[in-house]
This record gives sequence, C-alpha cells and structure tokens, in this order.
Amino acid sequence: MIPARWERPYVDRPVADADRADLLARSSAAHWGLPEPTLLRSSMNRVYVAGEVIVRIGHVNGRGESQLDLAARLAALEIAVPQPARQETLADGDLVVTAWRRATGAGSVDWESVGRAVARLHRVSPAEVVPSDHPIADPRRFPWWNFESLLAECAGEIDARALSSIERVLDGHSGWDDWRDEDLVLCHGDVHPGNVVVDLSGPLLVDWDLMCLAPREWDLAPLSVWSRNWGGDAAWFDSFERGYDREVDVRRLRALGDLRDLAATLMAVRAGRGDAERAAEGRRRLAFWRDGTGPPWTSA
Repeated sequence: MIPARWERPYVDRPVADADRADLLARSSAAHWGLPEPTLLRSSMNRVYVAGEVIVRIGHVNGRGESQLDLAARLAALEIAVPQPARQETLADGDLVVTAWRRATGAGSVDWESVGRAVARLHRVSPAEVVPSDHPIADPRRFPWWNFESLLAECAGEIDARALSSIERVLDGHSGWDDWRDEDLVLCHGDVHPGNVVVDLSGPLLVDWDLMCLAPREWDLAPLSVWSRNWGGDAAWFDSFERGYDREVDVRRLRALGDLRDLAATLMAVRAGRGDAERAAEGRRRLAFWRDGTGPPWTSA
C-alpha cells in the first residue's frame, strides 16, 4: 500500500509568475557569486544557466534541502545524477532555489549506461535512498493521468475520429492501474531524452521531481515510444533495454507507453485553449490518434 502522504510528487505545479522567478534567479546568483543567469527552459521548474552552474526554481512539496540529500544518496549507490553546486537552498515564499553543477560533456547519450542505472534504482528500497521527509508519488493520482476527466474537459476540441480512436485505446488498456504491491519499485518517474544530459564521466539522469512507486515498466515506457511520436531513434530504447537487462511485462509496457502519449496529447489540447502554439501542437498530436500521422509532435 502506498502511504497517503506519498500521493503527490515533489513538484506538481509549474511556476506561474515568470517575472518573480527571474528576479529570484538574479538575486540568488548574486548571493552565490555567480554570473548573471539566463533562462534555459521553463516547464514545471524554471531552469537557468549561470556560468558553470544550473539554477533551478520551483514549487516543492517538502523541504528544499531534501533534494540535495537525495542527490547524495543516489550518487552513493552509483546512480549518476547532477551534484549540488551549493550546499544550501534559498527561498522566496513558496519558491525554492537550488544550484547544481552543470554537465560539461558532449556527444551522444550512452543509453545502455542509463539502462543499468535505472536497473540499480529499481533494486533499492525507498528507505535506502529517499530522505524520510521527501515525497514519493503514487503516479495513478497524477491529474494528467485522469483520462476520464481530461476527455470530458477537452471534448469540444477533439474530432469524432480522433475521439473514437482514443476511446478504443482506453478500452484496450483498461486495468492499466491495477497494480499489486509486490510489483512496485522506486522509479525516477520520467526517463526520456530531455532528462538525460552528458557529463565528462557519462550520462546523468536529471529531474527527479516525479519520483514514484510504480511497476518497473513505468520507467521504461517513455523511451519505448519515443521514436514513434517524438522524433527519437528506436535504437536508443534497444540500448537501454540491453543495459536494463531485467524481465518486463510487455503488455504493461505497451499500455503505459500508449497512455503516456495520450496524456501528453490531452494536456496539449487543454493548454491550447489559451496558447496558439500549444493549440497547434495539440492538433499534431491528435492526428496520430486519428490517422497514425507520426513525428515530430513538438515542432511546426
């Protein structure tokens, strides 16, 4: 049984006030003696580059310091992750700031090495690696996996053919969330190319904000479908599987891969109500469910 206090992930809402975060990034960089920061990306967190340091700002469920403790524990288990550049966190109200050493490597990702790291993670117990006050999510409660609610909300933006295909997929994967406690392992929660960076020592697995307890296939599903809709190379997953080298449930892997892409589609459609770029992205994604039109989903 997943404890109730672990139902929400460490980060589950985006930074809404960009100006406030930008000001906080500048003041934090000055406090730490870093160069002027520039925005690298904005998703759930706002991430900045300040010289050789990455500055992350986000809303967290718990202590800001627990993510520093987590990084140290993961590294001790030979799971390669970014390391803190400063052993403190800063805050402005409910926004928390951390500083991390920037990866300085180049070249392609060694996906076999990433697979071995994920396999090591899946073998440990949560108590062995996760600080006692750091949340671990139940991903079945992620709002973007509530397909019934999202479909009802987005019904007006989805054409009949796409909707019919989506409903067939949901019917075909019914019971996807019927998990036994003995099936659950500690998962990173979002293993995909955007969350792997190359350092001089090899690949680092970044962004542990959606860490969760789930079947092992949860961590394999994103990369298993990456080439289908996101424009990646199918060989990446082949290499990952060689490194992972553990038996998986193929039916569950397919279900979680399909449903992850469906969740991404519905979130894009919903976001497109107030954002023309996201609306166009949503239309490209719906085309896959309607007629199988393939990658990429994230470019015009």
